[in-house]
Amino acid sequence: MENTETIPKKQHDEEIRQLKEKYKPNNAFNVPVTGTLDFFKWWCVFLRPFIPLTERETDVVASLLKQRWELFKLKDIKDQSILDALTMSSDTLDKVVEECKITKQHFYVVMSSLKKKGVINGHINPRLIPNMKEEGTFKLTILFKDNTQQA
Repeated sequence: MENTETIPKKQHDEEIRQLKEKYKPNNAFNVPVTGTLDFFKWWCVFLRPFIPLTERETDVVASLLKQRWELFKLKDIKDQSILDALTMSSDTLDKVVEECKITKQHFYVVMSSLKKKGVINGHINPRLIPNMKEEGTFKLTILFKDNTQQA
């Protein structure tokens, strides 16, 4: 027969409190941004240790992410494949060229470089798209785990 004893509520609540305390963020940084494009530029700057982007690549990726966000927000598109197709459409890419103030030729050189880096391949790499729920605030949690310590 199985032991069906339950943990007393007081002990359970204490264990939950300890777990919350253990994983509570202990450092917080505020990154003030002015508008959506500025947010995406900061996002790309943050990603540089993981994916080295030049200044121009940062501008292009930030603009693409902004266009994607606006399509999602304004047109309420939930299907990711449709959102990806619209983001990479010629109309949207023309907006990116204009927003970045570069020639089409330079844009295609930048896009080729981004493709080689795995950032763009017919769509933006999903790992690089911030999981935003609403405009105005975005929270990012980074968990550094020491794998050398045994549990």
